[in-house]
Amino acid sequence: MKRFEFIVTFIISYVTCGIYTLYMWYQMAKANNEMARQNGKETIMDFIPAYLIGCVTCGIFLIYWYYKFFNQQVELQKLYGVKSQPTDNPILLMLLTFVPVYSYYVICDNYNRTADAFEGK
Repeated sequence: MKRFEFIVTFIISYVTCGIYTLYMWYQMAKANNEMARQNGKETIMDFIPAYLIGCVTCGIFLIYWYYKFFNQQVELQKLYGVKSQPTDNPILLMLLTFVPVYSYYVICDNYNRTADAFEGK
C-alpha cells in the first residue's frame, strides 16, 4: 500500500495548491476500503464521488464522509491492534482536519501505521 510521509505530502500539497491532497484522500479511502473488505467490515463511499457531492452540498456531505472515513480508520486500527493517535474518537479526529499542518501529520501517521499493520498480517 502507498505510504504518505508527512513532510513530502505537505510540501507537494502546498506546491500543487491542494490537488495532491485530493489524491491522498482518494488513495487512503481506497486502501481503507480494501482492508475493510478483506476483514468483512463496512466500506465507505469512494472519495471522488463524495467530493463531488460535497461540492454540490457546500461541503456538508464531506463533513459526513470525513466522519465515516475516520470511524472506519479507528475500527481498522482496533482490528490490527494499532493505537490511534492522539485519540480514537472519530469525531475528534475529524475536527483535527481543521488544524493546519498538524492534521497532515495525524492523518498520515495513523494511515501509515494501519497500512503497515495490514501488510504485516
